[in-house]
Amino acid sequence: MTYMWCFDQEDTIQFAGINFIQDLPRFLVLLLALQRMQYTQWGFHPLFEPEPGFSGPVYVDDPKLGQVDLEFDFDSDDVCSSHFGLRGRATTVLPVKSQALSQLLRSCEHPNKPSAPGTDPPPPGPPHNTSTDMVAKLYWPEESCLSEPEILVKVQAIAEHDSRVKGHVPDMVWFHKFDETSTTHIRKALGMSNAAEGSCVFYVVVFRRLEPITSLSGPEFRDAWWQIVICHYILWKGGVYHRDISPSNLMFYRLPCGHVIGVLNDYDLSSIQGDCARGNECTGTVPFMSIDLLTLSGLDGAVEHMYWHDAESFVWVFVWVCLRYKNGKLRRKCRLPFDEWLKVDAPSCAMLKSHFLLVERRKYTRLRAGELDTCPGFS
Repeated sequence: MTYMWCFDQEDTIQFAGINFIQDLPRFLVLLLALQRMQYTQWGFHPLFEPEPGFSGPVYVDDPKLGQVDLEFDFDSDDVCSSHFGLRGRATTVLPVKSQALSQLLRSCEHPNKPSAPGTDPPPPGPPHNTSTDMVAKLYWPEESCLSEPEILVKVQAIAEHDSRVKGHVPDMVWFHKFDETSTTHIRKALGMSNAAEGSCVFYVVVFRRLEPITSLSGPEFRDAWWQIVICHYILWKGGVYHRDISPSNLMFYRLPCGHVIGVLNDYDLSSIQGDCARGNECTGTVPFMSIDLLTLSGLDGAVEHMYWHDAESFVWVFVWVCLRYKNGKLRRKCRLPFDEWLKVDAPSCAMLKSHFLLVERRKYTRLRAGELDTCPGFS
């Protein structure tokens, strides 16, 4: 028997098998059809890869800006992928260049721009990221949930009325939803029931570039971390629930004067008040999730995600960065604290974190700053 499988970001579809001995004519027709399939029919988007080995700018039609050019830098050392696999959001963040979007950035006002010589300095305003470098986020969210651009609209509305949020959230430049990529289409064509349930669609979202908070140390790290904690609290009170606090989602940028501004990034797992699609869905990055959410009941969705769950995640992030990084660099040792947290499943991680709180924490609290590198946990 020969079986065909179709893989996409939503799930896997297995087609009925063909007995190539008893039903040779049908099998030969299948091979003939596969032989004549065009490049795009194999699942490659004609816009991003019209032919094998294609490299160059991509042009996307936008109703407001016209044609938007995007030149992705896949070879950059800054390319960040959430995971490699055939299923899931498959988030990838990478540098991007665009003449159209660069012009859009230049047309924006920059509150932190220095005043012209001979003129009075502008009144102090909220911090603002003035970087002209951009990154593109490519990912496949579920269509039934609010998209990150939609949530960021709510975030910006809160920021306009609260200086503790303004400047501490990502600056979205542009986004595009590729409706033709919805995983619903093939399921509807196959007559599958509940074809729209769990369907995913491809998004490209462009942001001003930010830097990871793990590259900071000392008072700068502490200040940026605390700014993000406050920003998160205000957003939660305003009905925006982040629900995925991790080091990779805590970023920063520098003002022209050199001050560090912390930014709460990545809202694709967030929800807003009244969003029934998320419900009690367990979301987050396992090593930094609250122990309460890592229990079996939490994983089953029986535990409501509360503010204190995210607050606990902030503490785990703080401890994680302090013990694994030194002067903004990952410690170069064979073994690092919490390595096992990255390798085990959620319930096992909950046990390791509980053990840390009850036993291992005392080992680190007894160490003075200069003794940390000689600790057995770092050997």
